[in-house]
Order: sequence, then C-alpha cells, then structure tokens
Amino acid sequence: MAENKKQGFLQGALILTLAAFISKAMGLVYRILLTRLIGEQGIGLYQMAYPIYTIILVISRSGIPVAISKLVAEKVAEDNRKSAYRIFRIALSISFILGLLFSAGLILMAQPLAQNILRDSRAFYSVLAIAPAVFFVSIMASYRGFFQGLQTMTPTAISQVVEQLVRMSTMLLLAYLLLSKGIKFAAAGAAFGAVTGAIAGLTVLLYIYYKNKQEVDEFALSGPGDKLPVHKILQRLTSLAIPVTLGALVLPLMQFIDATFIPWRLQVAGLSVSEATGQYGNFAGMAMVLVNFPTIITVSLAASLVPAISEAFSLGEDRLIKLRTQSALRLTIFICLPAAVGLFLLATPLSEMLFDQPEAGIPLRYVSWGVIFVCLQQTTSSILQGIGKTTIPARNLFLGGALNALLNYFLTAIPSIGIRGAAVATASGFCLAAFLNLLFIARLIGYDYNYRDMLLKPIMAVGVMSLLVRVTYRQVLALIQNNTLATLGAVIVGAVIYSLVLLITGAVKEKDVKLIPKIGNRLANILLKFGLVRG
Repeated sequence: MAENKKQGFLQGALILTLAAFISKAMGLVYRILLTRLIGEQGIGLYQMAYPIYTIILVISRSGIPVAISKLVAEKVAEDNRKSAYRIFRIALSISFILGLLFSAGLILMAQPLAQNILRDSRAFYSVLAIAPAVFFVSIMASYRGFFQGLQTMTPTAISQVVEQLVRMSTMLLLAYLLLSKGIKFAAAGAAFGAVTGAIAGLTVLLYIYYKNKQEVDEFALSGPGDKLPVHKILQRLTSLAIPVTLGALVLPLMQFIDATFIPWRLQVAGLSVSEATGQYGNFAGMAMVLVNFPTIITVSLAASLVPAISEAFSLGEDRLIKLRTQSALRLTIFICLPAAVGLFLLATPLSEMLFDQPEAGIPLRYVSWGVIFVCLQQTTSSILQGIGKTTIPARNLFLGGALNALLNYFLTAIPSIGIRGAAVATASGFCLAAFLNLLFIARLIGYDYNYRDMLLKPIMAVGVMSLLVRVTYRQVLALIQNNTLATLGAVIVGAVIYSLVLLITGAVKEKDVKLIPKIGNRLANILLKFGLVRG
C-alpha cells in the first residue's frame, strides 16, 4: 500500500493544491452568494459561531493528523508498518472520544456562550447548529493523517472537494428555506452546512479505506512491531500534537480577539456601533477572505511536506531535507508574491466585483502584503514540524499573535488610521512569525538561502506584471466602463505576463513543469526545446 501509492511530496502537494483550489473557489462563491442572500446581519450571526467552533475544533483535531502523519511516515521509513497502523488506531480512538466530548460540550454551552460571550442571543441557533461538526471532523482528521503519513494525498484531496461541495449546497439551500422564518434561523441553516459537509468528507475517506481493506490488513501485519505500551504511544502522540495544537490555536484566538477588539476600538476612534460593525465586516468577512485564498498552496504544501521531511530526517538524509526545503520555499514565493501585489493593485476593484462593497478595498490594500507572510509562516512551520521541532513554530506564531493584538489595540483606536490599523496589525503579526521560522530553519538544518533563485527573478517578474496590470485595468475600464470585465482582464493579463517572465528568466525549472498532471512531461519537453525552462 505504501510502496504502490506513495507520492513525491511536491506531486502530493500539487494534488492537495488542486483540491484545495476547488474547495476555496467554492468557498468564495458561497460566501458571495450567502452575503447577498442573508445580508450583513445574517453574516454577522453566522460569523459569530465560527471563532468558538474553530477553537474547539483545533483542540480536538488539529495536532492529531500532524502527529499521525509524522509517526506513520517514520515507521514506514523503518519498514515497521505494523507499528504505524497501531499508532493510527490509537490516535483514531482519541479523536473519537475528544470529538464526542467537545461536540456535546458545545451543545450544552451554546446558550450561555451566545448571551454572555457573543452578546447576541440570536447566535445561539448558529452555535447549536454547528456543534455536531466537531465530532465528524475530528474522526475525519485522523483518517487524513493516516493517508498523509503514507504520502498518499489523493484521499484527502477527494474528501476536501466533496466536503466543501456538500457544505456549500447545504448552506445555501437551508439559508434560503429558513430565511422566511427569520435571519437567526437562516444563519443557523448556513452554519449547519459544516455538519453535512463533514459527514460527506468522512464518508468518502471511509469508502476509500474499506475499499482497500485487504491492503490495509496486509499493511497492519507487516513489520516486526515495536510492541510499545499504549501509554508510551499516547505520550509520543501528545508530545507532538500538543505543541501543534497550541500553535494552531493562535489563529482562531486571533480571530476571536479581532472580533472583540476591532469593533470596540473603532468605536473608541469615534465610529458608531453600526459603522464599526460594518468596517469589521469589510475587514474580516471580505478582505481576509481574499487574503486567505492564496494559502491553498501552502496548506497543501504543509500537509505533504511534514511526512516528506520526517522521512528524510529519520533516515538522516540532510541533503534531501535541504532540497525539499528549497523546493517548498521557492514554490511558496512564486505563488504568494504575485498574489500579494495583485490584491494590493486591485483591492477596490476586486471588492466591488465580488462583494459589491468597494469600501472593503481599504483594509484589503493594507493587509494584502500579509499574503506573503501567511504563506511563508505555514510552509516554514511544516518544515520545522517535519524535523521534530514542533514547539518552535507554535511559539513564533504566538509571538506574532501577541504583536497583532498589541498593534490592533493601539492603531485601530486612532481616528486617522481606523480599520487600516487592524490590517497592518495582522500583516505585522504574520511577518514576525514567518521571519522567526526562517531564522530557526537556517540554524537547525544549516540551510543557506539562495536569495537570487528565490527572490530576484520573481521580483523582476512581478514588477513587469504590476505595470501591465495597472495599464490593462485603466484602459479596459476607460473603453467599456465595466469594472468586472476590467478587473478580470487585468487579472488574466497579470497571470500570463508573470508566468511568461518566470519562464523567460529561467526561474521555472523542468522538474517544476513535470509536476503538472497529464501534460507535465510533454509541456516540459516543449519548453525545453525553446529554451524556456532549465533542467
């Protein structure tokens, strides 16, 4: 099973990236449609349930798949599959128990949370509706971790797409059907989409798992088995999972703090309650949605990179660790740099085109640079986790979160800065976390950053792209007076020009092109023939 279906980490990342892109695209579509369907109050109630749900979800499942992925990859590399399977089964039991307990707890605490924490009793229905999702996602995470530990990313990719499709369909359908009964019920119907989506994603993973039951059984009996007692396995799992969980908690806690701080500090700056809520919606519900969209690459890289680095680390292959680190960082820069520049240049047109809210372009313009740091933070964290340094990225992200909270508190309350302060605070927090991760990678694995290969050529390409994006948008808008067509035209021109400049300058290598499914080898040969890529 591991030998026949094992994928290279970049190929695995590409599979997950494609699935994540489809999921994120569907997520962006449903966010746009849902906003137009239930309005800003409905979105507010829907969003209120999510920080609490996400915090509990992180506690119950975030560290488990990373721990499973790492330990399974290590045991497979040692040709001890029996122990790898035993680790998975024990971790699955933990996920089952934790998921059940946290779902039940969230159901019981829904009413006091809505009244005392969220300060809107109508949010009770959204919290109640989303609570069962914690249980199903917890179990689903363990199966994903098992497959990823085998460096088989296709099951995770398929389940992601199915999960999002069912979630999106349920959200929009229930929100539409329940809208006549009131905004609070429409928002709760939308929140329940997380439950049906999780059930669908888990069903896909169970189908794939039991379809390959014979191979799984053979896998479970292969190798000598180290006969470690259960408490030793639990100790190893928790030692890996707890730091990852603590690190993963920083993001939802940051979102929770943002939801508390930003409207409050905007009111201190002189805005009314409704104005502050509207500006917070523009930042959190629109600008950050666009900022997080490019992270599909780094989330996929992280899932594929942890077992790949772990395998190389357990075998003592220092050169392989450095090569995989270099490939991951190059790919991250190649994607996040043009995304950040594009969001900066087209902040207002994109906000108007997607959300019919050009005001969201104000915070988006300032937080757009955070794309680079968010992506780098995710990739570098996975590299550090792969070499067993799970506490370092968690600590660095915590420091970044502390900086974000501090800047948020002070900057957002300044009348001349306002919501721009929240955007700057978010970008600064991720910048600090990413920078610290890069420093630790250089020190721990002796990696010497090739700035010319990673930065010089992409910066050159993005410079040319920027000029043509601005010209294209202005010329098309002047010609046809249509913001949507002008924005789409500028995005397409930017993507094409950026890709061409990367090829012409030799930044893209033959091995990068060969990762493209189906046509990769043929396309690489064509580009080699014209001297557009290097071996």
